[in-house]
Amino acid sequence: MFKKIIVFCLFLGITSCASIPKSTPTLTKDIINEGDAMHQLNIALVNQLFSERRVRLNNFITNSYTPTIIKKYQELLPADLDYKQELPNIIKAIVPVINRKRDSLQDLLLNQQQKIIAGLNSNFIAYAKATSSLQNLINASTKLESAQENALSSIKKLTANKVNFKNIESKMDSLLHKTGLDMGKLLKVEQLIK
Repeated sequence: MFKKIIVFCLFLGITSCASIPKSTPTLTKDIINEGDAMHQLNIALVNQLFSERRVRLNNFITNSYTPTIIKKYQELLPADLDYKQELPNIIKAIVPVINRKRDSLQDLLLNQQQKIIAGLNSNFIAYAKATSSLQNLINASTKLESAQENALSSIKKLTANKVNFKNIESKMDSLLHKTGLDMGKLLKVEQLIK
């Protein structure tokens, strides 16, 4: 009798969990690896985008901004100025202005790039934590399911397949359902009595 109770309790514990396909841990690992690769691709894409922006910025400084600055300085110079003699002084005055503008715009681009990458990294860290937890849960569930299968196989061997587990499971479900209904009725009676 005691042996049957132990077998029944083991069976109830074993059959109460949902089944996880055996390929799930591998599939989840593949999805995690794909997420890692996508993060690296996103970072590379942002870096490439800002690299292209720096090239465009340098082209703008060289082709548009510098000629405009030179023209403004020319307008400020007196008409009787000897340009050939004053050219080194003019260049000394213009180059720092151009360099400051280029540096400030490059810094702006760098700050934008760093903010975007920081956001991507922050999101990826949250994703990595969640997927790691999920992977651990799936691995644990798979190990538990394997242990359940081994225990069920041992129980079948121990009882020489004389115990009909499907029938026991069905009767337990019916008993639990009936008990739940009866408890509901008792609670209603208790409420009426109060």
